Amino acid sequence: GRQIIGKRSLYLLRNADNKAKGLGFALAGNFYPDFLLWLVDNETGNQWLNFVDPKGLRQMNLTDPKLQLYREVKKIQEKLADPTLTLNAFIVSATRFANLLNVACDQSELEARNVLFMDDGGPVYLKKMFDQMEL
Repeated sequence: GRQIIGKRSLYLLRNADNKAKGLGFALAGNFYPDFLLWLVDNETGNQWLNFVDPKGLRQMNLTDPKLQLYREVKKIQEKLADPTLTLNAFIVSATRFANLLNVACDQSELEARNVLFMDDGGPVYLKKMFDQMEL
């Protein structure tokens, strides 16, 4: 892990699932991602805030608002206009790609939308996640 994150500090925080305490997205249907994966570069002050939600996706289709969050957070990042802050959102599927019912695309197309698959194994899907973070 250290070769991936370098000199950055990594924090994994459990997100609360309610408006009072949690960080949510009205744009994605009042979606509260389960985890906040936050990286901080103590030397440059750069930060990467990543919203990570493990889910079963068996019934989900590509129009689901949760699968659009990776785009929405980039719009928020642009509005914040803070050059030291990068936002990303990931869905980590507990469902194997082969078992998805409503998806007519390749796994690589889903991965381009920051949907990763646990079934590929931690070293594989976590590397893809960190590659997408623009560290």
